Amino acid sequence: MQEAMVREESFYRTPAGKVCVDLLGERMRWFWPDLKNQSVLGLGGAAPYLTRIGDHTTVRIGACFAGNPAEALGLSGQCCVVDPDNLPFEGQQFDRIVLAHGLQTRTNPVQILRAAARVLRDDGRLLMVVPSRLGGRARLRRTPFARDMPFTRHTLRQTLAAAMLRAERWDEAVFLPASHACRTLRRGRRMDIAGKVLCPGGGSLILVEAVPEMYSALPLSVCHKKGWFTRMRVSATGMARIPGAGKTL
Repeated sequence: MQEAMVREESFYRTPAGKVCVDLLGERMRWFWPDLKNQSVLGLGGAAPYLTRIGDHTTVRIGACFAGNPAEALGLSGQCCVVDPDNLPFEGQQFDRIVLAHGLQTRTNPVQILRAAARVLRDDGRLLMVVPSRLGGRARLRRTPFARDMPFTRHTLRQTLAAAMLRAERWDEAVFLPASHACRTLRRGRRMDIAGKVLCPGGGSLILVEAVPEMYSALPLSVCHKKGWFTRMRVSATGMARIPGAGKTL
């Protein structure tokens, strides 16, 4: 088990890991093509992807969680180790947040997402990269994604709503096992394009962009539509309570 974790944590130093970063980096740039003069926080193990987005004016900070600092080695800039439940940043400090390798089976995803939402600006955006529950982790063996918590789009919406976030845009990547899809960048692009056409929803990874939603976690009362029999019974009961109702002159 320990040997497998070492291989996964050193994945981004391998040629396949670099191709994976390039592939997902292209998808991230599709979400955020312009990050000029903006601040970006990489949570969990998102540090390797920060170098693929933004330009020289973009402020990038990698924040890996305690106990998993090896994922931060891909960032050649500012980096720190943080407590996922208590991020050491001021409220509404970042324009963008990338979350990858931050939600594992032993963690509480809602608590981590709420901590991220606290440091995200009102007009900011959060981008999550998580394995698909439809066999995503099995196709991502020997990568850090194999230890991440898998989701479906439905469960992602529910989890984000509980953290007062709203899912807005979606994407997917790596339709074949990572050992095949990440051999070359050109091969990975072709496989992803073919997968989205031939098998939509079958990607190993789900990318979702979310925005703060103040009222998403507040339950709303729902008034069920009454049938015709119920309406008639209620009307008859109300008429019976009226003095003189039903009497004829």
